[in-house]
Amino acid sequence: MKAKLRTYRYVSVIIFLLLTLPASAQNISFSNSVLTPENKQKIELAAWRYAVDTPLLLETIQWLRELTKNSSEPAAIAELSRLEYMRAQLEVNKKRRIELFQNAIAIADRALELDSNDVRGLFWKAAAMGKLAEDTGMLSALRLIRPMEELLLKVIALDESYENAGAHRALGRIYHLLPDYPISFGSNKKALTHLKRAHELFPQDVITRAFYADLLYDEGMKKEASHHANFVMKAQIHEEDALEYAEYVKIARVVSSKTVDSAVKLDNFLVSQD
Repeated sequence: MKAKLRTYRYVSVIIFLLLTLPASAQNISFSNSVLTPENKQKIELAAWRYAVDTPLLLETIQWLRELTKNSSEPAAIAELSRLEYMRAQLEVNKKRRIELFQNAIAIADRALELDSNDVRGLFWKAAAMGKLAEDTGMLSALRLIRPMEELLLKVIALDESYENAGAHRALGRIYHLLPDYPISFGSNKKALTHLKRAHELFPQDVITRAFYADLLYDEGMKKEASHHANFVMKAQIHEEDALEYAEYVKIARVVSSKTVDSAVKLDNFLVSQD
C-alpha cells in the first residue's frame, strides 16, 4: 500500500511539473520523439537524393506525413514541408506544381503555429513562397516578396547559418534582382552585404558563389566576378545535386563569358594602340 502511494505521489509530481513548465521547455523535453537520429538520417537521405530517386522521396514523405499527423513537434512538421517543397520542384505540370508549393506553405504554417520561431518552418515557407512567386506571375510575386523578406530576416536573426546561410543567400538574390525604390525595394548594397556574409560563412557553397559572381559583375567588379564564376564551373558536383545546380552553373557560365569577352575586347584595344 505504501509503495503504491509513493508511486502515485511520484506520478502526480511529474504531471504537475509538466503542466507548470513553460511551453518552450516542454517542447525541448520532447523535441526528439520524432526527429530521432535514425529518422533524421532517413529524411536527409531523401532530401539529398530527391532529384535522382523520386520513389524514395515519395515514400519518405508518406512515412513522415503519418509520423507527424498528430505531432506537436514544429521541427518535424517543418521537415515534412521541406520534403514537400522538393517534391514540388520535380513537378513539370505548372498547375500541379503551384498546388504542391501551396501545400508546402500550409505545412510550414502548421509548424509555425506551434512555434513561430521555428527556423525550419520559416525558411521552407519562404523558399516555397519564392517558387510560387515564379510560377504565379508578377502581381502575385509582388504580393509574396515582402512577406518572404520578413521570414528570411527572421531566420537570419535566429540562425544565420541554417541551410548553408540560405537566408542570406536568398535575400542577396532578391535584393539584387528586384528593381530599386520607388518601383520596389531592390538594393545592390543590401545584396552585397548578404551575399558577402553567406560567402564568409560557407565559402564552398556553389549557389552563393554563383549569385555573388552575378552581383559582382553588375557592380563592375569583373575580376572578382570571374573568380567566383570559375569556382562554380570547376566545382565537383554529385549526381544527386546535378539537377538543382544546373541553374547556378548556367549563371556562372554567363558571367564567365561576359568577363572573358571584356578581357578580349580590352586586349584588342591595347593591341590596336601599339
